[in-house]
Amino acid sequence: MNLFYIFCDSIQEGLWFKNLDPHLANAELLIIPNRVADQIQYGINSVLMYDRPDIILKEDNEIIFVLERTIEVPSGHNVGQRFGRLVAAAKARIPVVYFGPYAAYKHGGATAGPRYMNLRLFYSLANVARFYDTAVTTINWPVDAHYEVIKRPEKDARIIEYLRLFFSHYDAHKMDGMARFIADSTFQQEQVAEQQRFAATEITNPEQYDVPPDSVEIISSAAYERTYGTLPATVDRTKDVLIYHVGMNYIRSDPYTGMAALYYYLYTAERNLTQILHFPNITQAQWRVQNARSKTYRMFKEFCDGILFSDGLVMHRNL
Repeated sequence: MNLFYIFCDSIQEGLWFKNLDPHLANAELLIIPNRVADQIQYGINSVLMYDRPDIILKEDNEIIFVLERTIEVPSGHNVGQRFGRLVAAAKARIPVVYFGPYAAYKHGGATAGPRYMNLRLFYSLANVARFYDTAVTTINWPVDAHYEVIKRPEKDARIIEYLRLFFSHYDAHKMDGMARFIADSTFQQEQVAEQQRFAATEITNPEQYDVPPDSVEIISSAAYERTYGTLPATVDRTKDVLIYHVGMNYIRSDPYTGMAALYYYLYTAERNLTQILHFPNITQAQWRVQNARSKTYRMFKEFCDGILFSDGLVMHRNL
């Protein structure tokens, strides 16, 4: 008999997930621990290397699935806040699902109105799946005609369908070939087709997402040195440089760490670039007070070759 454990960020989310499939009826619910030592003891630290996903599913001693769900308005940099949670699972070749609305209504004052998914999330996740030869699935959380997020049980129909597909393979083969089975499934193809329909019918000028945003420059090493200063001799000057301009006034993780990871897989890893994070309002001294175990430190350092602070460039090995 399979013994499943559902590690969750909240009991409410854990109960929601437990009720989605009969395989999980007797699963034990556990809150994801905060202490790294406890995460290691439970054997879930590999998918927590950057941040905490909403659901981690284990069977006996093996992590078999990770889920991130959100009803947050998906525009702009918001999509980056959860990117690290998806990447950590993908790096471990664990199937992962992002369940969130592709469009949703933003309430409040003059800025109220529907907001739409930053298509770069789809493109970068596709690269992540290809990069690690795994299955990364996005499922559109349904909204009504007014773009209000639907919270009734029917919202879960496709998550239930995904889990039915997942366990059909799991019952016969466990995790052997699972990532390829999901990636090649008709279900996965349908979700990709929905992304494409969304881009074609809901997004004005979807071509804007085919190029980097204003916060990202991709320039030659020579052009970098003309504008920003000399690169160390260890930097390969035959490679172009991606500069992600991070306009924070104090060191924080969200949404910038996630966007650094998103741009890494969208541009840097694909094109073999040098990735520099530009912190024009942060000094090296401010950076040095960071806790080396913090999400902020880990993700900024992981997804860059160096950081250009207001008082100079520090390369990865010296961060």
